[in-house]
Amino acid sequence: MASSPSDVQGGIAQVDVWRAVPSYLRASGSGGTSMLRDRLFIFLLLPAIGLAVCSATTSSLSYTPPTGVITAAVPVISAVTATDQRKEAPNRLATIMGGFGNPLKTLDTSRPVKDEVAAAFADGLRARGLLQTDGRGPFQIQLLIRKFDADMIMGRTARIDLDLTVIDQASQQVIYQDTVQDQRSDFALFATGVFANIEDLQKLAQTVLDATVNRMLDKPEFRAALARRRAPTS
Repeated sequence: MASSPSDVQGGIAQVDVWRAVPSYLRASGSGGTSMLRDRLFIFLLLPAIGLAVCSATTSSLSYTPPTGVITAAVPVISAVTATDQRKEAPNRLATIMGGFGNPLKTLDTSRPVKDEVAAAFADGLRARGLLQTDGRGPFQIQLLIRKFDADMIMGRTARIDLDLTVIDQASQQVIYQDTVQDQRSDFALFATGVFANIEDLQKLAQTVLDATVNRMLDKPEFRAALARRRAPTS
């Protein structure tokens, strides 16, 4: 009697695995049963390998100012705050994807990404002599982060999209606004999937963030707005 695709033995359903194999893999071809076994091995094992090697890394970002930055005579920024509107988990920064769209390796920041971005801008202001360390500067900066992440399938890509707003603390009026959208990509032919290094994605994300900080803080319009500062209130 022919066997049924699914039999119950000891209360456990035994399912015929062949029904899950695509028809093109069932075709034995000239290699007969041996070729079929090889194809079935690849079909069933590779996704399991991809899931088994999935790993998570936690790290931090660190802004490095360029050489020769123009420093201000008087620090006028008291604080930098950030709001996260990304469609990501608060600490998720980068993901290496497998061929099935599954995450193979992930990178989370040790603190929320919005705080990493705010710290990078604060470091940038400090390097330019613009950050008032006692918090009594007349202005504060608010950041709105719509996108800041990095991923890799075949090539690496990091992207950022954020608003910068300068607020007069005394009047709570907006004195300056700016928006930056940027994206950086590179390609590694063999360093993909499980062979890719999550640190390379972190470096690319750091490059995008550093470039954004430099671009926004070194704009003549930004400096001109701060030059119209008012003295801090006592």
